[in-house]
Amino acid sequence: MSTELEIFALEQDLELEENFTTRYVSPKKLFDFLLNNYKEYLTEIGTSEFNKPIFKITIGNGEKRVLLWTQMHGNETTGTLSALDLLKFLKSEQKIAHRILSRLTLDIIFMLNPDGAEVWTRRNATGIDINRDFLTASSIEMQILKETVNQKNYSLAFNLHDQRTVFGVNGKKEPATLAFLSPSVSETGEVTETRKKSMGLIADIYKEISQILPDKISRFSDEYYSRSVGDNLQKMEIPTILFEGGHFPKDYYRQKTRKYFSLALITALYYASTKEIWEDGYEEYFTIPENSTSFHDIIYRKVKVTGNKKNVVDIAIQYTEQIIPGDDEISFIAKIEDIGDLSILYGHEEIDAEVRCFYSPDAEFPEIGMQADFQQDEWLIVNGKKLEQLL
Repeated sequence: MSTELEIFALEQDLELEENFTTRYVSPKKLFDFLLNNYKEYLTEIGTSEFNKPIFKITIGNGEKRVLLWTQMHGNETTGTLSALDLLKFLKSEQKIAHRILSRLTLDIIFMLNPDGAEVWTRRNATGIDINRDFLTASSIEMQILKETVNQKNYSLAFNLHDQRTVFGVNGKKEPATLAFLSPSVSETGEVTETRKKSMGLIADIYKEISQILPDKISRFSDEYYSRSVGDNLQKMEIPTILFEGGHFPKDYYRQKTRKYFSLALITALYYASTKEIWEDGYEEYFTIPENSTSFHDIIYRKVKVTGNKKNVVDIAIQYTEQIIPGDDEISFIAKIEDIGDLSILYGHEEIDAEVRCFYSPDAEFPEIGMQADFQQDEWLIVNGKKLEQLL
């Protein structure tokens, strides 16, 4: 199959939606933007537990229908930002944009969980993980999603998520900036004809995006979750692709991740609109390295924790994220995550303490869960970062 997709040129030319430059996305700002810029494509398909609107944009006039939804988990915004970038791209004069719109009809649900999004939490206002609510549909948001799925005969579904900074690429000392999954339909992980279709498209995404993002793309665990959306849509014979935006070095606000995620969306839609047999090449899916839980945000190596010279440990620090009311961007709070021999793990930042001694006025020893404010001899550590020498 000949291809018009030139990934290096697409990467160079892609323009992100400049009205959204922070990782945090305010529901009100998003809603106002969609109403002001995409009103003719916009439908309000329901409201959240706290009566925030949930919008769907319909664009394109192709025979095959694709459903995309973002922010099922409120603190996972990369999918929302990349869907906005996708809309901007589809308004361009590029041939690929015209091909996608002429052959596909896209339904994009923006911010399925606006209550969680506003306060930066994974779950909805009533504490439900929407992605584990498919069977009982106890949440209003899952009811809205299932009604949308049942109204039309969808050929393909994209479930857009973020994954934590702990994930790397198996066999490599690299973070998993992007991960993809063709969800399972049973505990045995059988490869059905529906799964082959989503696997084939993921293989195409990997082939293209790994050229510009080498060694930083992984395959998400295909453990079967009987209550989750993707697994059940695949059982309904709707090929489903899980997109996960992860960490890129020194990119905690995920602007670089966002660009690669956007390019992956465009690539997926291009192949879905061009490739006649989606399952072709599905075997290549299994060559994508798996996700590994192999990273911490910061690791201090060789920290002495008592007077005993042999009591030297590694200290791992992980950020927790929060939005402070009134702020436009999330804040990062560093906490001690692990202590001991962490030689098989990597840090996105690693610092050799050279057997400097741990000291904290609040604790004799480092403790799991404590805020990462302490000293290592003359070093001052504040919120996980080595700031300056005291002496």
